[in-house]
Amino acid sequence: MIKKLKEFFKSPHIQIALATGVSIVVMAYFSKRVLPEPIGYLPMAIPPFIALVYENVLNKHKKKKVATAWYWVIAIFAATVMIIVLHSF
Repeated sequence: MIKKLKEFFKSPHIQIALATGVSIVVMAYFSKRVLPEPIGYLPMAIPPFIALVYENVLNKHKKKKVATAWYWVIAIFAATVMIIVLHSF
């Protein structure tokens, strides 16, 4: 059971999906509760767009370094932080 769960979380598709989901939840929270005005629809779509680009890169370059999931997870979280910071001004 634990082995299957570990294999499940090792999948790059699952890692990207979880990062994107967390990103959307964090942006929604900040948009609703913390920021003076809500974040627009277009900036909220940037992290899922990065996930979409990753899926295309993964299909074309499976064994290359550019298809490493952690690079893209960091890119999703960095985009989330940048969106929140830029909307706080």
